[in-house]
Amino acid sequence: MRLPSLQRTRATRAVALRSALAAVVALLAIVPASDASASDRGLFVSKGVGRQIFVGGGGVAYGQIFSGSSIVILDYSPSHDLKVDTPVVATSNSDGSKTFVPAGGTARTAYRISGTLYRVTVQGAATFNAINIYGRLQLRGKGTLTVNGARDGWNGPAVKLGTVPKPVRLIYRDAVAGLPPSTPPVPVPPVTLPATTGTTPSSG
Repeated sequence: MRLPSLQRTRATRAVALRSALAAVVALLAIVPASDASASDRGLFVSKGVGRQIFVGGGGVAYGQIFSGSSIVILDYSPSHDLKVDTPVVATSNSDGSKTFVPAGGTARTAYRISGTLYRVTVQGAATFNAINIYGRLQLRGKGTLTVNGARDGWNGPAVKLGTVPKPVRLIYRDAVAGLPPSTPPVPVPPVTLPATTGTTPSSG
């Protein structure tokens, strides 16, 4: 005869598994369709403690950060289409990036990121996943990693995912190097000369 506590534990695990699968299915449903081939995009599933840096974009990055962790995001997209969904209120930095730090005592906080091109640094204990994306992933610390369905590892060379679209490749190089986003020059307003009034010389 199975003990009631064992039955409850298994039931709880089953509910958690179904919830996780439902979340993945829902995520796949909201990822924008693309005409690109499978090799043009990638996916990864990462979990650990340390520093996780992703430079790229395209699909959706998502996960959870745990107590004492943080996320720093900088938008490099020419169209500034970065979108971050999380209950944490962001702090703006002088370089244009935004920092997300959960309030003290918060056990875990979910996040979701999308955009054409951005650089995100997840610091501390966190899960960090992405689907239908292109770019570059660098992990330092201790954790587990799966890339395009194959097991990989932390502390190795940067992992390249998919193919970065041509329109953003030059900007992508700046993002990988950690350079500030290039901004278009501010147009100089036209100079308007004040109207002059003159007197007509009288004849005679």
